[in-house]
Amino acid sequence: MITPRPAARPGWSGRRTRGYTLLEVSLVVAIIVLLVGAVVPLSSGFVREQRLRDSVRGLLVLAKTARTEAMTTGRAAEVVFGKGGFALVRAGEEEPSESVRLPRGTRYQLLPFGADKSLRPDGQRWIFQPTGLCEPLTVRIMEDEAWIEVRFDPLTAGIEEESYYIP
Repeated sequence: MITPRPAARPGWSGRRTRGYTLLEVSLVVAIIVLLVGAVVPLSSGFVREQRLRDSVRGLLVLAKTARTEAMTTGRAAEVVFGKGGFALVRAGEEEPSESVRLPRGTRYQLLPFGADKSLRPDGQRWIFQPTGLCEPLTVRIMEDEAWIEVRFDPLTAGIEEESYYIP
């Protein structure tokens, strides 16, 4: 005997639709949380390194500008080190024409050529002669426990050596 098949409900194809279980959704959320948790510490170190490198880059630009200015005008130019940053004093001028402010929480120390210990910046002057020469100088820029130290070449005012620690 043949039994009649019940009529299909509207929207029902006869197959069971499958959705995501709570376990599957929870697993995906846990993986996303782990990935975000791993990326945040990496990016904070990257951001700190960029802030330190930006400060070094600013000082390098001032040094190269001072050297070029001294050589083209035939008069000494200088970079002045203050507590909050660096400034360029062009040949024949009394006031700084360009300056670089350090980001909040960033500090630095100077190690002049032949010095036994580093100095905290307080109006020291880095003089660039009309011949293009300057005094050799090492600068360490720090933020918390991270630091970048650069030694400037007295002939080119470029970075001769760099070392760093970015945790």
